[in-house]
Amino acid sequence: MNRRLINKNEILFLILLIQHTAYALSFNTGFLQGKSKNSDLSQFYKDSDVPPGVYEIDIYVNNEWKGNYKSKVVSSNNDIRISKTDFDRLGIKDIWQDKKKKTGELVNIYKLPNGIKSSFDSGQLRVNLIVPQESLNTKWEGYVDPKFWQQGIPGYLLSYQANYYHAASHHQKSEDSAYISLNSGFNLLGWQLRDNSVYNYSSAGKSQWRNNTRYVQRNFSSIDSQIRIGDSYTTSDLFDSYRFRGVSLGTDIRMFPDSLQGFAPVVHGVAQTNALVKIIQNGVSIYQQSVSPGPFAINDILPTGSGGDLHVEVDEADGRIQRFIVPYSSVPDMLKPGVNVYNLTMGQVRIPGAGSHPNFLQGTWRRGISNLFTLYTGGIGSSHYHSALIGTGLNLPFGAISLDATLASQDSTRHQPKNTGQSYRLAFSKFIASSGTNIAVAAYRYSTGGFLTLEDAVQRESNDSKNMDYSTINQKNSLNFNINQNLGGAAGSFFFSGTLRNYWGNRKPSKEYQIGYSNTFHDITYNTSVSRTRDNKYREEMRYYAGLSIPFSLFESPVYLTTNATMDGKNYTNSDLGISGTAGKSNEWNYNLDMANNHGGGTTVNTNASYRANASTLNASYSQSSSFHQAGVGMTGSLVAWRGGLLFANQMGDTYAIVDAPGIVNATVNSDATIMTNSQGKALIPYMSPYRKNALTLDTTNPGDGAQLVGNRKDIVPYSGSINYVKFETDQRKTFIFRAVEGSNTPLPFGTSVTNSRGDELGYVGQGSIIFIRSNQLPEQVIVHLSSSSDRTCTVSHPGTELSGNINHCL
Repeated sequence: MNRRLINKNEILFLILLIQHTAYALSFNTGFLQGKSKNSDLSQFYKDSDVPPGVYEIDIYVNNEWKGNYKSKVVSSNNDIRISKTDFDRLGIKDIWQDKKKKTGELVNIYKLPNGIKSSFDSGQLRVNLIVPQESLNTKWEGYVDPKFWQQGIPGYLLSYQANYYHAASHHQKSEDSAYISLNSGFNLLGWQLRDNSVYNYSSAGKSQWRNNTRYVQRNFSSIDSQIRIGDSYTTSDLFDSYRFRGVSLGTDIRMFPDSLQGFAPVVHGVAQTNALVKIIQNGVSIYQQSVSPGPFAINDILPTGSGGDLHVEVDEADGRIQRFIVPYSSVPDMLKPGVNVYNLTMGQVRIPGAGSHPNFLQGTWRRGISNLFTLYTGGIGSSHYHSALIGTGLNLPFGAISLDATLASQDSTRHQPKNTGQSYRLAFSKFIASSGTNIAVAAYRYSTGGFLTLEDAVQRESNDSKNMDYSTINQKNSLNFNINQNLGGAAGSFFFSGTLRNYWGNRKPSKEYQIGYSNTFHDITYNTSVSRTRDNKYREEMRYYAGLSIPFSLFESPVYLTTNATMDGKNYTNSDLGISGTAGKSNEWNYNLDMANNHGGGTTVNTNASYRANASTLNASYSQSSSFHQAGVGMTGSLVAWRGGLLFANQMGDTYAIVDAPGIVNATVNSDATIMTNSQGKALIPYMSPYRKNALTLDTTNPGDGAQLVGNRKDIVPYSGSINYVKFETDQRKTFIFRAVEGSNTPLPFGTSVTNSRGDELGYVGQGSIIFIRSNQLPEQVIVHLSSSSDRTCTVSHPGTELSGNINHCL
């Protein structure tokens, strides 16, 4: 009984030592029994001193990684030196009292002024500086110096979205449609080739491949800019965005320390069946996805340019179509004093469907004059079209306002007479924290009768009317707004968005908007909305919606019971009752099943499901009623091919990381159980944030082949569009366990170290005189160091690893 108690105490003390090394200076081995009181346990609680020399050390400021810096270690305990010039890159203000010190001088991190504290982790070669807020340069917050940005490795990449949709009616011919969107590219020596192509198939109409963009680009951190050559879209911070073929060079604001946030629209709507949502921008289909009945919110749209209204079509399974516009226009951003943003573009206008392709030159420039004032200007020159713009952004107490005026002139052509006009724009943006009001975009524009954008002028020159529904030609007044209001407490929230336009001439004005309200009562969510959309024949109509969602649990997974009802301006349209939820260890399954009652008494059953596999996300849907049926399937994902092989991911991506942890199988990456290392220890992560620190961690709950990670975290800062190779160090040596005693059958001292004949440390002696070692193969001789106070050792020759067999003797 006494022996058993002592053994338990030994284990307890060892655990405490390992977990609390930061607080232990030494351990009194006198508590241990027998010869174990002479053991050297310092390996469990004492950091080993790093030999003097120059090392690449990760430096963290208040636990934020700032890069890998060359450092001189004199003594890891009290003297580690870095260059004085590195402190600006670390985001630390000039803290030196002696201003005459040379900027390249090395300083000891353990003797910094202004209350800065330092600590060093020798195992990970990591320094953490705890810096008071007053000594931080907030300009560099969340920023890593460009010298640490990674261009990545050569490789081929592809992101894809594909779906197939079938709908058949008893009264109409069945229709099949397919949509494939491919974003492909190749990276080599810092250059990136990119291609975006879309395939649309329709059994009832024309089917074709269409190339949207194809270009090569390169990022230049020294000038915070990107060059792009090929078929692409112009920026729309000042002018409307349009497709062109040529060269552009401009500022990439994502490279700035405090990157400006661009506006990205969220498309809200209500589907009455398993519907197909199509989103068109500048005449090009940029998104297509099937949705289940009820309200939807699409927030993962990647517009082709940075502006241009989104034209949304909701194709219902029974043939009905809703159409509405989501305004998408950028308000020129305010800039900090002294900051410049520019863009130069030249080439040939390539608007889809237009027969005219004039050459052009466009330039824009913005500069922060003060904290309250930003100036911007720009111009476009073409063979028959000229435009100039000047404006200002004001940062006022009640919000940000931009005011600008544009003068445009189109010379007389073979199709049209000369046109000259002006356009005046007022834009407003504000987030009111006290009331929770977010006015994302509110813009008013007035144009005289002769004002044309470059896209309008090209279409007029082409004498082409096919795309007039997506044009702003002859626009007089327009008002775009997007307001989100949190009412606070239990009052819920609402949104209000839309666009109002009228035109010169006989064209009818358009009014499209959506108003919605949502709230929660005891975990029950309810929402309602009113919208003005267009039907199959582009006639405007009112739609009213109300919905209710009740959560509960099924097999320890979240489930929601939902009911919805929809009306148009005159009649009841439909209502439904459904159940939806997620399943699986990582909620990789997503499903929905509902029954809907339609106007006229018809009943429809709708079902859909999606599954996030390691290599792709798969989805399927089916609807059935007495008058029609529908079925659809789809898949989304990414792949990267590089010199180390081919890897897949279940999300679309742009900037990638390849994790390589040899021998570590089925390790979860960043706690996402749908992204795991394969049999070679590799995984593809498709969602890296460019020019910002990305932390990659591995969870090795089930490591393969006995391999062990030597640190489970890596930090990287990738260039936009790059493929980054991240190598994790692993110990792939095998584990061997055997029992050994001294010559007189005396147990070996607990916790003592074990080496091979060359002196390489292999392991230690555990409880019960059992030796634990790691080695590529079982050594012929194992040396046990019996005491910390002497050089006394014993040797186990040709150890046998059968614990139930003969006991090894250490002689």
